[in-house]
Amino acid sequence: MTDMIGSYFPVPKPRCLAQREVVPYLLRHKLISLESIVQGDLAVVDSSRRNHNFKVINGNGPSYLLKQGVDPGRIATVAREGTVYQLLFSDAGNDGVHRYLPHFYGYDAEEHILILEFLRNAQDLRGYYVRRGPFFTAPAVALGNALGILHHTRQIGGKRVEDIQGLAHKLPSVLSLHHPNLSIFRDISNANLQIIHMIQQFPEFCELLDSLRREWRTQTLIHFDIRWDNCLVSAHSATRRKIELKLVDWELAGVGDPCWDVGSVFNDYLSCWLLSIPITGETPPDRFPELARYPLHKMQPALRSFWRSYVRRMELDTAASEEWLLRAVKYAAARLVQTAFEHMQMAVQRTSDVVCLLQISLNMLRRPQEAMVHLLGIPLQEMSRP
Repeated sequence: MTDMIGSYFPVPKPRCLAQREVVPYLLRHKLISLESIVQGDLAVVDSSRRNHNFKVINGNGPSYLLKQGVDPGRIATVAREGTVYQLLFSDAGNDGVHRYLPHFYGYDAEEHILILEFLRNAQDLRGYYVRRGPFFTAPAVALGNALGILHHTRQIGGKRVEDIQGLAHKLPSVLSLHHPNLSIFRDISNANLQIIHMIQQFPEFCELLDSLRREWRTQTLIHFDIRWDNCLVSAHSATRRKIELKLVDWELAGVGDPCWDVGSVFNDYLSCWLLSIPITGETPPDRFPELARYPLHKMQPALRSFWRSYVRRMELDTAASEEWLLRAVKYAAARLVQTAFEHMQMAVQRTSDVVCLLQISLNMLRRPQEAMVHLLGIPLQEMSRP
């Protein structure tokens, strides 16, 4: 495998690995044995989406996920992900972040292929919650631990994270959504345009997003795209309460504001609740909460457990935890806007549930302390409780 730090700049489009070439490729890199092939315990599954992906399922050894970019932009993001994995796995002093990552086997800078452990028995956190029913606190505690360890990492290999080449990051684009440039109009729907127009109709909304953009702090390495889809869990007991958590899809990772990752966690719980409400013109808004398929009050113990776990790992004192939590609540509001935008990516007309997301977002930006208590269920006196 070739060292790839600094190799993620745009390059010519590569020849994508064909499915029949996967096994010979792994043989060349000594990641599988001839015995596995002879015994018929090897299966190669094409799982391509944004990238060219293959799952290699091995009955008698490690299974692998091969990820390859399909164009210069995707090559760059996959290589960036390889950089992050390489940095985190090469640093012996990162206080245990390894256990929250799939194993990293290497990044092939010549073929632009990232090789990771394929987690055969894992499911994403969204599927876990939907299938299991209750919003158990165990995954939330694990997620708080994982992000706390990650955000507590200020140096890697003796270098400050902000000084490591290639980890600089732009601010989240949603914070400037109300100031769109021409490039945004290439790939958005009519419903997306309506969302932008709605935000622009409220000067206060625009000002609050502008203010939040100015509050952004470049402090440490963050995942930048934390969402339930990127949190894989495996249950290891009959009760399913003892779980193992892995964070995946590090393509957008870089140096930024840790409260963005925290707010992103809050967003997934809030948007799950809001999007589970059957909103019709015949139902008065004050009845919306009781109609939710996934009631907010059932999620709040997990939200509190996540925050307490995070504060403990980050070793935040009372003053810092108050400040960070308020900033995270405001970022969660911005992430609700992003969720609304993504929800309408292919739609022609905005829907009532998206309008509800935007309304809750504005209310959270206006009154973050109330949102902290009444939406997240985190009382003021518990903000720094270990």
